Amino acid sequence: MYDEIVAVTENRPLTGGHFLLSVRSPRQAPATRPGQFAMIRILGRADVLLRRPMSIYDVKPANSPGRKKGAAKAPEVMEFLYKVVGRGTQLMADLKAGERVGLLAPLGHGFFAEEYLTQAEAADEILHVAGGIGIAALLLPARELARQGFRQRLFFGGRTKADLVGVEDFKPLVSRSVLATEDGSRGHQGFVTKPLEDYLARCRKKRFLLVVCGPWAMLEASVRLARRYGHPCLVSMENRMGCGLGVCLGCSIRVEGTGHGSYQRVCTEGPVFWAEKVVWERESIPKT
Repeated sequence: MYDEIVAVTENRPLTGGHFLLSVRSPRQAPATRPGQFAMIRILGRADVLLRRPMSIYDVKPANSPGRKKGAAKAPEVMEFLYKVVGRGTQLMADLKAGERVGLLAPLGHGFFAEEYLTQAEAADEILHVAGGIGIAALLLPARELARQGFRQRLFFGGRTKADLVGVEDFKPLVSRSVLATEDGSRGHQGFVTKPLEDYLARCRKKRFLLVVCGPWAMLEASVRLARRYGHPCLVSMENRMGCGLGVCLGCSIRVEGTGHGSYQRVCTEGPVFWAEKVVWERESIPKT
């Protein structure tokens, strides 16, 4: 983990109020593991005090024309896929190339602990399930799994077709992308959990590992399907965060435990959890 001031290299507008922010971070990018996140701080703004938690969407080598041919290209650029939803993200959308932001990264333990890979190796196919901006947490895991030769499929839902950003980046990594929109403007009309349920019902003899990120309701629905059809499920949790370091406890979620209940922090024990470890009843979510 490094806490640095880094330069913006690009802040590209996409559809539906989404942006792709790229920053030059030669120490943080190479240290990133799939599924980790960062805390971004807007500099020089007294009206926005807290950092914004962002999934690390991608890490890439910097464009270096003077680099020798055949030389190893370590990742130096970190990318963040985000949507403007409030004051902090609106200020992020106003960032221009050459400006600087505070970056605390990489944070969290990510996806590929040994126990996760054991379940992946036992699966016939990995099913990535994303809702809205939850897609930002899944590209690096999908790329790593593709590199290791795992068969993968993407289920991706949004409110409209403008919310289905990043689909093209998954094309080389998955055998198929199944899309859904609530308004029917692209793919299945309705929630993405319906085509997911249909696929699980058709393929009862196959073993899947579900990897899910999105709004709480979508996570909960996906977990119910995984339980019903007997498949292991990993969830990448999204929650409000104050510090990202496990100090403020603002991102705590309830997990299976003894006594009056146990809590773990999304920022340090997560953001990736086995689905069966999380207590999913809404009233169990601590108020922050």
